[in-house]
Amino acid sequence: MEKMILFAISTVMLTTGLNSCNVNSVYEVEQYKKIIALVSNADYNVFPVVHDLEEPETVGYVSISCGGTNPTDRENRILLALDKGLFDNYNMLNFDMDYEQFANLLPENKYTIGSYEVVIPAGERYGRMAIRIRPDGLSPDSTYFIPLKVKSTSAYEVNLDKSSILYRVLIKNRWATQESVTNYTMRAFRGTTQLPGIKTMHPVGRNKVRVMAANVAFQSNLTTINRYGMYLEIDEDNHVAITPVKDLNMTQIDGDPDYPNIYRIEDDGYKKYQTFLLCYSYVDGAATYQMKEELRLEIKEIK
Repeated sequence: MEKMILFAISTVMLTTGLNSCNVNSVYEVEQYKKIIALVSNADYNVFPVVHDLEEPETVGYVSISCGGTNPTDRENRILLALDKGLFDNYNMLNFDMDYEQFANLLPENKYTIGSYEVVIPAGERYGRMAIRIRPDGLSPDSTYFIPLKVKSTSAYEVNLDKSSILYRVLIKNRWATQESVTNYTMRAFRGTTQLPGIKTMHPVGRNKVRVMAANVAFQSNLTTINRYGMYLEIDEDNHVAITPVKDLNMTQIDGDPDYPNIYRIEDDGYKKYQTFLLCYSYVDGAATYQMKEELRLEIKEIK
């Protein structure tokens, strides 16, 4: 009886050991093809990267992955190339013949790609290509792309659905970002009338942002921007110069002790805020209005 029990136990242990070896061997064998893909969003293969206007040049990266369950077993050299056809398809699919809505190719003088070749060493899964971006002068109202595609690889096949990418250049500074809507809470007076509300701010330059006058709601069209848009330019001492974008008839008013046209950071002990205190007058139709505004944004909202 004891011999029978020992034999049964030995049989179970042997079977378990064999099964364990079989399981391990499954994981040692590649279960999926090693396929090259450019990393991007699902929609139109867009890859957005935020670049800081406060720097004359910043570096972004295009990432390339190699799928599979196991590391690569040989070096792979991937050559990328510009692909205007991808860019044209994006505009046609999204906007048809509405040319005013079209995205823009990033001007050639705004970027440098030192090398279009990406090397994924043996044993690695990822590689990347550097793009040096010079964002000064880009518009927060425009969409800018660098369209790229995989031209060739030295090893492994390419995922055709992820063989191209639209590298999107977004801009920001410390006061606003193009990545998302930057809304400041506004507490204002137009004459003696209180005007609470929200003011949308856009990054324009290294130390420059754009807002709309008074409580005019932002609209993404040149007519409204030119008619009511204002620039706020912040100097090294945090003084703010207010100027019209184009057609707005406005005058900065200095000397008000409560609204001295400054930018400052406020700390109430719990939260920190970016705050603008502004004073100006503007003409709308036959009327002239004087504005006193406090614009506040919790600092954590700026990315």
